[in-house]
Amino acid sequence: MKKIKIGRISGAQGLHGEVKLFHDSGDEDAIKRLSTLFLSSGGEETAFRIEWYRMHKRTPVFKLEGVDDRNAAEALIDSAVYTLEEESRPVMEGAWLESDLVGLEARIGSEDDGGLAVGRIKGIINNPAHDILEIEIDGVVRLLPFIDVFIPDARPEDGYIQIFPPAGWLD
Repeated sequence: MKKIKIGRISGAQGLHGEVKLFHDSGDEDAIKRLSTLFLSSGGEETAFRIEWYRMHKRTPVFKLEGVDDRNAAEALIDSAVYTLEEESRPVMEGAWLESDLVGLEARIGSEDDGGLAVGRIKGIINNPAHDILEIEIDGVVRLLPFIDVFIPDARPEDGYIQIFPPAGWLD
């Protein structure tokens, strides 16, 4: 069974071992289906069964089996979070996991002509306002906000993202 990265532990919540998850896709329906989280830190991976979860101000908060106090929760902060792919696949239209997008070709131009390949998605910066794509073009990483005006179409199933960057972005 394939595991995919879905986010990271961003903080502790309360005194009884709850942790906050910064979820890459933000798809709450996908979060509801999770039963186990695999946390990776310092090269070690540990599986945690989810006892319960709730939303707190649009942030998922989990109670993980065996994490029973704030100190144990704080020790997990910044751990990468993985889960089984079949549990975490987003169901919300227009929601993708970071692993769906990294490596895709970035194309400028209309869908009619297929667009001009200019680079590849190297990573995603999770920003509170909106995600930011890191696009490598000729060895240089350029940043582009992941908003409809600049990225009208993402097609992971076809291997590309269509971009319309602002004037001068490629210079």
